[in-house]
Amino acid sequence: MMTDMAEPERTASSRFTFPAAVGAASAAREALASLGRLDPIRLAEAQLLVSELIANALQHAGLDEADRICMTVETGTTGVTIAIVHRAPLDPDLSARGVGLTLVEHIARRWGASQCGDGTFEVWFEVRAPGTHETISHLSDEEMLQRVRGDAACRDEAIKRFRDLATGLAGRFRGKGVSDEDLEQVALVGLLSALSRYEPETGPFRPYAIATIQGALKRQLRDRAWSVRVPRGLQELSLEVARTAESLAQRLARTVTPADIAAELGLDEGEVLEGIAAGTAYQTESIDAPNERTGANLADSLHDATWAQQLDDWRELAEVIRSLPVAEQRLLYLRFYRDLTQTEIAEELGISQMHVSRLLSKTLARLRNLAE
Repeated sequence: MMTDMAEPERTASSRFTFPAAVGAASAAREALASLGRLDPIRLAEAQLLVSELIANALQHAGLDEADRICMTVETGTTGVTIAIVHRAPLDPDLSARGVGLTLVEHIARRWGASQCGDGTFEVWFEVRAPGTHETISHLSDEEMLQRVRGDAACRDEAIKRFRDLATGLAGRFRGKGVSDEDLEQVALVGLLSALSRYEPETGPFRPYAIATIQGALKRQLRDRAWSVRVPRGLQELSLEVARTAESLAQRLARTVTPADIAAELGLDEGEVLEGIAAGTAYQTESIDAPNERTGANLADSLHDATWAQQLDDWRELAEVIRSLPVAEQRLLYLRFYRDLTQTEIAEELGISQMHVSRLLSKTLARLRNLAE
């Protein structure tokens, strides 16, 4: 006896026999349709599986035109069981049967195969009957995830089981300019994406789901949460700095410094400060908002003379930059025009990040002296 699960209870049986010839599969499909026991989707599934099983029988059982293939269709309380019976093959090994039994395994609710005592061989499978609903709460996570793609009930059950995982991950991104409700919605969309794309043979579901959900949340923050448009690399740096600061504060039980974060991430302290500063772009303040100390607002301090002076300063700065060596001009271009981090500049120039930091400090000091 070779079976994946215990056989279901079978009642209301119909029996058909066909010559072991090429037309057997077509005749079996028509017989299934004539019974009217399955809804269109389950009928299409059953017809596909019957075709594959008959093709297997013709190819592997060594049947000739004198042999017959029997199909029984039995309706139970929750499903319709369909069995294909034929003369036993010389080699009953199911592992060499091509894609037919693989399809049965992935589409059928359950299935089995047996070598019968009368010299015949039977493969059966079950599909859900119309108007019936399977109780799936008893299924393990692994069994449910195997069936989640083709079964809406299993998908809904999976969402229930992993909803807390999604909402928990959403909670880690609070306070970044997106409402809690929106974060939870994005996390659930990420969970649905993980369920629809998960391949059980690739590994456990939970780590895959965590990566997928976090990716969806990061994209939401990157695209929607920033009041001021910040380069993507700097956005990622800001999020990483914030998460690291939170975890270090819990671990060290004290106020975390930029130096602590830099050591943890392997970054320059200046890059950490950039990440912290970028975090302030989540929310902007109105220029009409009063200063907490002075009561004056930003709008009062802005006037045409200020902007005109700034334009003059920029023209002078441009002249000073043109007087720098080409290598230093390129460094300033990469850092302040393209918004690259020191690490990214180091990769582009083929030097170390520490060397970039030293060159940048030296260039800025030279620029400052020339400007003065």
